[in-house]
Amino acid sequence: MLGVIRTKLSGDGLGARVMRGSALTFMGFGTSQFLRLGSNLIVTRLLFPEAFGLMAIMTLFLTGLQMVSDIGLTTGIVRSKRGDDPVFLNTCWTLQIIRGVLLAAICCIIAGPVARFYGEPILHELMYGVAFTVFVMGLRSTRIATATRKILLGRLTLLDLGSQVLSILSMIVLAMIWESVWALMIGMIVANMSKAVLSHVMLPGHPSRLTLERAAVLEQYHFGKYLFVSSGLTFVIDNGDRILLSKFLSLSSLAFYNIAYFFASVPLILMGNFVNRIVYPLYSAHPPAESEANRRAISKTRFALTGGMFTLLFGFGLLGQWLIELLYTENYWQAGPILVALTVSLMPNLIVQGYAFVLLANGKSGTYTGFQLFRAVLQTTLLTIGLMQYGLIGALVAQPVAVLLTYPVLVYLIRPYKAEDPLHDIVFTVLTLLSAGIVFWLNGDALSYVINVSMS
Repeated sequence: MLGVIRTKLSGDGLGARVMRGSALTFMGFGTSQFLRLGSNLIVTRLLFPEAFGLMAIMTLFLTGLQMVSDIGLTTGIVRSKRGDDPVFLNTCWTLQIIRGVLLAAICCIIAGPVARFYGEPILHELMYGVAFTVFVMGLRSTRIATATRKILLGRLTLLDLGSQVLSILSMIVLAMIWESVWALMIGMIVANMSKAVLSHVMLPGHPSRLTLERAAVLEQYHFGKYLFVSSGLTFVIDNGDRILLSKFLSLSSLAFYNIAYFFASVPLILMGNFVNRIVYPLYSAHPPAESEANRRAISKTRFALTGGMFTLLFGFGLLGQWLIELLYTENYWQAGPILVALTVSLMPNLIVQGYAFVLLANGKSGTYTGFQLFRAVLQTTLLTIGLMQYGLIGALVAQPVAVLLTYPVLVYLIRPYKAEDPLHDIVFTVLTLLSAGIVFWLNGDALSYVINVSMS
């Protein structure tokens, strides 16, 4: 048995690369989350809760700026026939640098208004740290996209972990010395600086050079013009709850929510990594409409991935309060009941995750953008109404309701490519309903707490 597994993992075929990619993604992400948790437990004992609330706002801005300005460079390299052409890659790298410079300038311009909006003067200075971070992120090598394209993830995993370790070490040392939120900000800067440098040193591929080829720019423009919008919409979809809560919750309550989200989002982020690094390349190279064998292979992959991540999320729901009380000091125990409710809220997202990538794999970036716009508007509307009328519990209920209402539209869009998988969706919908009942039956006090969370 071990010999068969070893043979499958060591081959050069698609199956072997998928298995290796899955194993490396899982191990790399698991190690990354373990490191994040360890550093989080240390730093929460050195800094005050409000510091984590401030960094939650900064992280939102960093992520938002990146996604709102995304022109599909990495996605374009993965799917383009010129994905291994040095001229095409160098043009993408040059466009990435230009984008980083523009984003840094925008950060500096909006620093003052952001500080006034939240009523926190220190945010003015922290936004300059975000500006430097987005500039450095623009210097990353296109070799990262090339490794994703070929499902060659060994060095990519080491790259991520190496930059994370350097960031954590600097964060802990500075927190011990300064006891300031700047320890967290500098840790973020170190993570992105080291990743940019290591991407040019550790990964195989063509050296990056400043180039602007007209044909490459036009190809990227035609593919990425819709992704420019859709990526921003994806940011709203994935972070809409925290965008709204960052204004309505106090900094300490926002910190509790983000601690809970750190655990609850693990299965979704890991699933997203699997989708980006494995499922999306499979949709591109082996379309389900091309053969029944492709359809079955993708279905088996999605069943395995959703099942694994669903089990993990269910575990967080059952043990959420106990886990928070075990790991954190009493100052942070309010994150426990929020974690329990949040896990149930996020379960439906696992069922549909990855479906929309079928549209991108078939070059339908315009259709993809239209769907993301519909989904973002619906979810934001439901979140706003739920938050304004019912507080935190309203925001948590809004997310699964949004998934339910967008599901028929999504299935309609992917049906021409024979990518829908009703058996998968029915099985995990039933499991979601059963799991929600069990989680709240065993943690009834958590639901009561979330219902009564006060808004600032």
